Amino acid sequence: MKQSFEVFRVPKYPTFFASRFISNLGNGMGPVALAFAVLAMPDSTPTSLSLVLAAQAVPTVALLPVGGVIADRLGRARVIAITDIILSAIVATIGVLFLTHTATIPVVMALSFVAGCLNALWYPAFTGLAADVVPDAHLQRANAYVAFAANSGLIIGTGVAGIVVATLGAPIAILFDAATFLIAGILVLTFRHVSVKKVSEQSHLRDLVDGWKVFTSFRWIVVVVGAYSFIVLVMRGAEEVVGPVLALQSYGGAAGWSLVLAGQSVGLLVGAVIASRFKPKRPMVFGALATGALVPYLLALAFAAPLWVVVPLAFFWGIAMDAFYIVWLTEVQSRVPREALSRVMSYDAFGSLIFGPLGLALAGPMVVVIGIANTLFVAAAVSCAAVAAMLLAPSVRGLRALAASETS
Repeated sequence: MKQSFEVFRVPKYPTFFASRFISNLGNGMGPVALAFAVLAMPDSTPTSLSLVLAAQAVPTVALLPVGGVIADRLGRARVIAITDIILSAIVATIGVLFLTHTATIPVVMALSFVAGCLNALWYPAFTGLAADVVPDAHLQRANAYVAFAANSGLIIGTGVAGIVVATLGAPIAILFDAATFLIAGILVLTFRHVSVKKVSEQSHLRDLVDGWKVFTSFRWIVVVVGAYSFIVLVMRGAEEVVGPVLALQSYGGAAGWSLVLAGQSVGLLVGAVIASRFKPKRPMVFGALATGALVPYLLALAFAAPLWVVVPLAFFWGIAMDAFYIVWLTEVQSRVPREALSRVMSYDAFGSLIFGPLGLALAGPMVVVIGIANTLFVAAAVSCAAVAAMLLAPSVRGLRALAASETS
């Protein structure tokens, strides 16, 4: 048991752990609050929500490779701290606009665009930070415990989001999200020197090209990232646009949808615990099979199944999603050269998220044209195809877990 928690003796790791918990308290509330704040605006439609979410998603995806170069050059912890602090100001501005009833869709889209640019810097830095903070031997447990902290925050944040939105209003929940960004940023700022700056005489473009060569040299990474581009396409549209619209019709609004997301968040928590103790012999086959848990969850939503059916399926999807994410993160961190890690993770995120904005932009109009159920049936079919593509790839089936002595 002592060995299981030995990673907490590593300097700065407990602070890293705490920062993720605090940040995700707000992240659990933010998406729910923003969705219902936008839908409550005069003359707002599902398409309005799609536009706001896409305004953030597009720059996030487009700038991810640049974010990877910046994180590798400036240091991952420093980039995370600065972006978190600036994001707190952006989110606080959105909250104040809704609180004062001065928000308009174009203004919220503009602020969301800026937030998306900052997210593009934050994500590649975050996915490589554990490798800077802890030794390779502790990586899987370090990733799992950070995911546990993040998901605990999501559970609490998501669980109370519906109550806060219903009682205090969506703007208050958005302002709470802003405060958690600020606190998390200050915490990470205290260990900004843990990630060493990379002195490079190469141009940023050369760094981008070199990172791409490393990324494409791992065939299994390319296959899984390609498949997940379609998983994210359907997930973002289903959960961020179709779900809230369905909740207004069938689940009592924000409170009902928060319950679904809370169930998923509990699943994420359980998935992190499982991943801290389980190392699959064929990690990518495990990941492909785990991804299949998305299909019954989408089908239950398509049939507007009662919450006692949807919530458990969201729970199992959460388990599968986080268990695979931690295994994936550990495999990439262990196999990719450390000096190129943020760039490779940025291409991973870029490829996985590239169709996310399209999913957000299409979901609202699809609901209007073909209805909620048919939109979700399409999402389930696309998910099945993505899982099959992963399982059919020799590089995915052939990848075996590394022995401890083989890590990079």
